[in-house]
Amino acid sequence: MLNPDIAVAALDPARIAEAEKLAAELDLPMAGPGDQYHMLLRYTGKGLELVKQGDPNLAGPVRVEFTRGKAAFRRQQQKQEMLVRAIGFKGGAPPTVVDGTGGMGRDSFIMAAAGCRVQIFEREPVVAALLADGLKRALVHPATTKIAQRIRLTACDTVYALLEIQRSGQRVDVVYLDPMFPERRKSARVKKELQMLQMLVTCESSPEHLLTAALATAAKRVVVKRPLRAPCFASRSPSHSLTGKTIRFDVYITSSSVQTCIP
Repeated sequence: MLNPDIAVAALDPARIAEAEKLAAELDLPMAGPGDQYHMLLRYTGKGLELVKQGDPNLAGPVRVEFTRGKAAFRRQQQKQEMLVRAIGFKGGAPPTVVDGTGGMGRDSFIMAAAGCRVQIFEREPVVAALLADGLKRALVHPATTKIAQRIRLTACDTVYALLEIQRSGQRVDVVYLDPMFPERRKSARVKKELQMLQMLVTCESSPEHLLTAALATAAKRVVVKRPLRAPCFASRSPSHSLTGKTIRFDVYITSSSVQTCIP
């Protein structure tokens, strides 16, 4: 069992069977009437969502949504995204990308909207379930079907998956990493998402192992998203960086040597 304080529920009666299947896959209990759990992974008419019960500071659901809101705006403006420049896509054949820290999938969706084929790895099963539900809804929405078709999601450990890619000889142009940092943005909603997602994480791959595996896998570059003032990931300086107002993208060209980061 992932966490005895998490349960699965179905507010939408039409999705009870789906909820029971997910509970079995994740080895989580089904919440009955009146049951109290620390967190609920529940199906509603809008999709699968994660809620924390009894905490007014974290009120409201966390749900992966690609078809409306900010995600829709970013999708329409994807050519202006600094992320697209960071992965080295300037036209021509789009690079193939591995997103090794899938999370809520927003950046993967932008890369797929730009034309990239993206393989997402997400090690936390509850987060992977939320992301899978968001992708499932995007597949049947006319505006996002083709984008979602360019994305594959696997719930597994990223370092292990990257090693398997190396063994198989599969070519990956870019490995993208977005380590979880609560100070990265100031939006209250994003803070809530990060707090709730961090509650699910029991262990993470070390930065050194993750970056080393990524550098050994990517044929062209590794891109790491960082808070603007944060130190280099795994204390390794990038080949160059693209900077915005609150974040930066550190780019590691895999044909170049990687230096030790100087504080």
